[in-house]
Order: sequence, then structure tokens, then C-alpha cells
Amino acid sequence: MASEALEQTIEEAVDRMQELTSLARLVTYARDSAKGLEIEFSAYCLDLTLGSLVEELAKCGMSDLGGTDHENQSPSFISGVSH
Repeated sequence: MASEALEQTIEEAVDRMQELTSLARLVTYARDSAKGLEIEFSAYCLDLTLGSLVEELAKCGMSDLGGTDHENQSPSFISGVSH
């Protein structure tokens, strides 16, 4: 009985991390598009949103967020870039 509850809790945590990662990828794409279109305020707001998503992922236990290519890029687990 307890193992079933633990298994369900783990599944929920994995689902949450996957959803947050998907959102972070979407926000990264939107932010990069806004930068490309030179829509600075939107890009700034999306940058803040991305930062919040990364913090939430860290709270979920994804503390090793990987490196970035340079300071304005997303962690590699979000952007899909491999190092």
C-alpha cells in the first residue's frame, strides 16, 4: 500500500517536471522569437518567466540545470542543446 502511494507521488513529480520543462521550452522559443523581432519588453517579460520556471524546476529536484552556451541562452535541458 505504501509503495503504491510512493510510486504515485514519484509519477506526479516526474509529470510536473516534464510539464515545467515543456513550458520552459515554449517560453524559450517565444523569448528568442521576441528578441529576433526586436520586441524588447516582451523578451524581457519572457526572460523573467523563464527564470521563474527554472526556479520551479530547481524546487522539484532538478538542481543540476546544466550549462548555458552564453548568458542569454537557456540551460541545455530546456533548449535541447547537448554539450
